[in-house]
Amino acid sequence: MEFVQTSPETKIHLHLVKEPSISESSPLLVFLHYWGGSSSTWYKLTSPNSPSSLSSRYASVSITNRGWGQSTGPTAENGATGKDYSIRPIASDLAAVLQSLTTNEATASIVKNNGIVLIGHSMGAKVALAAHESLSDDLLGLVKGVVLVAPAPPTPLILPPDMSEQQKHAYDTPESVQFVVSNVLSSPELLTQDDIAMVVRDSLAGNLLAKEGWIEHGMQEDLIPVLDRISELPATKNVKVSVLAGEFDVVEQKDRVQSEVVQNLVARGFNVQFNVVKGAKHLIPLEDPAAVARAIEEVSS
Repeated sequence: MEFVQTSPETKIHLHLVKEPSISESSPLLVFLHYWGGSSSTWYKLTSPNSPSSLSSRYASVSITNRGWGQSTGPTAENGATGKDYSIRPIASDLAAVLQSLTTNEATASIVKNNGIVLIGHSMGAKVALAAHESLSDDLLGLVKGVVLVAPAPPTPLILPPDMSEQQKHAYDTPESVQFVVSNVLSSPELLTQDDIAMVVRDSLAGNLLAKEGWIEHGMQEDLIPVLDRISELPATKNVKVSVLAGEFDVVEQKDRVQSEVVQNLVARGFNVQFNVVKGAKHLIPLEDPAAVARAIEEVSS
């Protein structure tokens, strides 16, 4: 199970880690990356060789969104626009992937017996929330926990035109990506040179529509109506939600995460735990994977 076809032009790449030692009662971890990432973003939590890996206790599937890495998506040649790479189409892909995990030989028994924990980073966090609207009742009942890491808020964010144009070019060249990683996205002393090289490679791998889709559409989408609807569903009432914000994050600042993510969830009756990750900026899965691991353990118990 390396790819799931979710539409004629969309093929989603999955990275499955399933070691023989995993607990028979542990849920399947499903990882969703940020704008510019891939399944590799999560390697410190999924690779058996990583000191902070959870692979000995949990099976995991890391998803690469349409238009990034090895995943394909609708093309401009066939009339697609950035809107085809906004939150709802990506959330629809996720719903299709989760459905496939219930029937795949490698994951079906884990999912059906132990459920799923969704872990979304930044844009991936917004996708994780949006996907609840696309899930069948059976799948909703299998979501046991949600971890939102440096989450993009469910409320619309409309950048000034000059800032929007600047962000569009953040991933144009290796030099521009390295600058953004070192000066905006991370506390570089918390990353290795291999980490930075991986982020540069992943950020350059996105197609143009995938890069534009988040800036022009995804960050502006309003998910508050979605939260209103899913908060009324019995299947979501007891789901634990853990929210992490980086102490020095300038992309999703901790105060805004608390006011626009945490408070919007709490106001709708969700069971939310909020923690600030000391010393980290935006790339928390790489800067402090142990903090993400603790959050996963909390919502899985």
